[in-house]
Amino acid sequence: LMINRLSIILLCLSTLIFSQSIQSMIPDLSNEEIEQLKIQLQNNKPLSKSDTTIGIQKNTPQVVSVKSTSVNPDSRYFGYSFFTRNIDFFDNIPTPANYKLGPGDEIILSLWGDVNSRENFVINKEGLIFYQNIGFINLSNKSIPEAEDLLKEKLSQIYSSLQTGKNTSMLRLELGKLKSINVYFTGQIKTPGINLIHPFSDVFTAIVQAGGVKLTGSLRNVQLIRNGQIVETFDFYNFFLGGTNDFSEIKILDGDVINIPVNSSRVQILGEVINPGFYEFKKGDVISNVIEYSGGLKGTASTNALLQKIIPSEIRSSEDTPN
Repeated sequence: LMINRLSIILLCLSTLIFSQSIQSMIPDLSNEEIEQLKIQLQNNKPLSKSDTTIGIQKNTPQVVSVKSTSVNPDSRYFGYSFFTRNIDFFDNIPTPANYKLGPGDEIILSLWGDVNSRENFVINKEGLIFYQNIGFINLSNKSIPEAEDLLKEKLSQIYSSLQTGKNTSMLRLELGKLKSINVYFTGQIKTPGINLIHPFSDVFTAIVQAGGVKLTGSLRNVQLIRNGQIVETFDFYNFFLGGTNDFSEIKILDGDVINIPVNSSRVQILGEVINPGFYEFKKGDVISNVIEYSGGLKGTASTNALLQKIIPSEIRSSEDTPN
């Protein structure tokens, strides 16, 4: 009996000493921080060092849960679904006015009036077509209106009514089958390497045709490279959030490279915002920018926010303090 009592006394003393030693090692924590620590320990899933979590609280007190930031293919990651479309681009894009003809393009030449004919030509590798009784005509790198003017000039040698003031003969040029262009995709694209792309494409529609961007890719630093030089860098958040289209005027050319860098900075926003989820942030962004990206605060949001971030390993003072 004495031994049992002694064992109980020793157990109580050891528990008291252990709890005091733990308290001396851990600084004072608020109730919310203790609850968060419990949740993280229970989940046993560390946060990525490149991620930050913002929790917008309700007016009524609640515990803000910090969730794992492991990448999952779902809609919580803003912007990636914009590129996930199944569209036959060769049937849905009208011919732009500044489109330049090139090898592989099929053209349809129509004449009516004093002369009536309709013929198809495919521009050869040298950018030429052959017209009976005239010879080769170079249409390479010409727009449709420019090619029409050239053909009127050449064909007037055998159809004089094309150039008379009465215009008794008319000429019209149309595009038939189009050539695809070869575009190279590098970085965090779903189908890296060379892809056949519609010739009217801009960088946005080109990425759609290549299958979209991986969740590891940046949507705010997309690079268009031509002849070894970065022609333009695109931030698609301007389009996703405000409808600002700053990419359609720059057409993709054969042999261009589209590079999708790795997304190295991402923030998760939770709680009382309209669209909680993961958002990419750039240098200079602040919390108010992220709240704006998420659609703004709900009416139930309080003036308090909980910010948790992971300190990169290279600037940590200790491995015991990652956040």
